[in-house]
Amino acid sequence: MERRSVSSYQILRGYVLREFLLSLLVAFLFFFFIFFINQILLFAQRILLKNVSITSVLQLVGLSIPQILLYTIPFSTLSAASMTIGDLSARNELLAFRAAGISLWRMFEPIALMGIILAVGTFLIADIVLPYSHQRFKTLYTELLRDLPTLEIDSFAVNKIGDIVLVTGQVNDDGIESLVLFDTSNRSQNQVISATGGSVALVDVNSYLYRLDLSNPIVLQTDSGSLEEFSLASADSLTYYLDFSSQLSRFTDVTPSQLSSRDLLRMIATRKIDLQRDKDKITEAISYLERERAEILTNEHNPERLDEIQLEIENLKNQKIINFYLQYYRAELHKKIALSASCFFLVFITFPLSFLKLKHGRLFGFALSLIVASAYWFLLFFAQTQILDYAVNPGFLMWAPNAIVVGVSALLLIRTRRV
Repeated sequence: MERRSVSSYQILRGYVLREFLLSLLVAFLFFFFIFFINQILLFAQRILLKNVSITSVLQLVGLSIPQILLYTIPFSTLSAASMTIGDLSARNELLAFRAAGISLWRMFEPIALMGIILAVGTFLIADIVLPYSHQRFKTLYTELLRDLPTLEIDSFAVNKIGDIVLVTGQVNDDGIESLVLFDTSNRSQNQVISATGGSVALVDVNSYLYRLDLSNPIVLQTDSGSLEEFSLASADSLTYYLDFSSQLSRFTDVTPSQLSSRDLLRMIATRKIDLQRDKDKITEAISYLERERAEILTNEHNPERLDEIQLEIENLKNQKIINFYLQYYRAELHKKIALSASCFFLVFITFPLSFLKLKHGRLFGFALSLIVASAYWFLLFFAQTQILDYAVNPGFLMWAPNAIVVGVSALLLIRTRRV
């Protein structure tokens, strides 16, 4: 009998697991497509529509996939659990399981186990694969910058580079047949340069600095404070430098979310020292003011200063000492772990579906997962915006969405079991 019972449970686990994996595949493709299209649109303006080889484009897109997986896997796990339990409930299979004396845990065990496996996999992607892929992404993108003029300067178009607007004629390789340049970097003086031709050359790939050599330039400089004052000059040639760094920072900069947990812990340790230094400065300032107050009370000299000193001491004691980078790095470290763990915690909110009578269980479960995923995304985003408002470890805020999901799941499970 015991052998038959164990075998029956294995059949049950296999059946629930197959249903879950099928739903996981469908949900994964859905969410991956959404995030992938969003990533493609980010590339479209700067990469896909330019003269870049299809191999380089595919490499860049492939290296951006780990970032997509960080959100795709948790939300897919949630949807798969909702669709599976909703479908089993709609077909009254869960009711049959309970009537046969099978506990809830036996039914939910395969889903919970898959949630743990997917949570570990998501963390490994965030902590190992993502930092590596972003470094490769940055290296490949930097190599493509050697052809930046053909990438970023279009023919017969208005190209904006920071505070510079470049109106171009025909662009061939690194040559421009005619152009007009508007420089608005100086608010007090505006500069307009027109030339019959020009060429662009790379000066420093590390700082993304390029040199624009102009032929037969005419330079008009105006004073924004006076419409009557201007200067006009012409020359046979002119050299102008273009700084593309501001245009490329969002593609090549390494953000804390793209660092490994080891790197984040090292950054946190450094910022803790800075925070302690700030606290020591405030402590020293309070001590200095207290000594000054004691001296005034002893010598009865300048007594009107006492109220000012007391107010300054109170302001220093009430001052919130928050190190921006410490909070930021802490938040990203906990977010990396909490977001991965959400693969496990999010499935709990689907368990109450087993007590409901549903007509279209799989569709209802998918709709529920979209609502929960949107709410979770909002809570996580809101938590990130609050990390500088409280002088506490932001880990509490990053884990709050998971705690809320588990709390709501427990309340719904208790309520539905009583119905």
